[in-house]
Amino acid sequence: MHPQPPPVDPGNGLLSEQPAQLTCTKASTPLGDRMVLTIRTTSATVTVMLRGQDAKLWVAHITRIADAMSASGLVTGNGMPARRDKNDN
Repeated sequence: MHPQPPPVDPGNGLLSEQPAQLTCTKASTPLGDRMVLTIRTTSATVTVMLRGQDAKLWVAHITRIADAMSASGLVTGNGMPARRDKNDN
């Protein structure tokens, strides 16, 4: 097994906190429905097309990380407030 690279390349000067936009939609493709997720920043645009099960895995992973963050540390890319559960105060 290869070691996993760090999530942020410290040698890349373009990586810093900056405005970002997240868009997500369902699209019909020749291989079936896909979730099209695009993240746009001032320095890059990334789009992925996910099958339903893969989308659910991404959601679970993102939710686990977000739940481990303090409320003040959670910044959403699309300017929408973070989802709050009814149990949150």
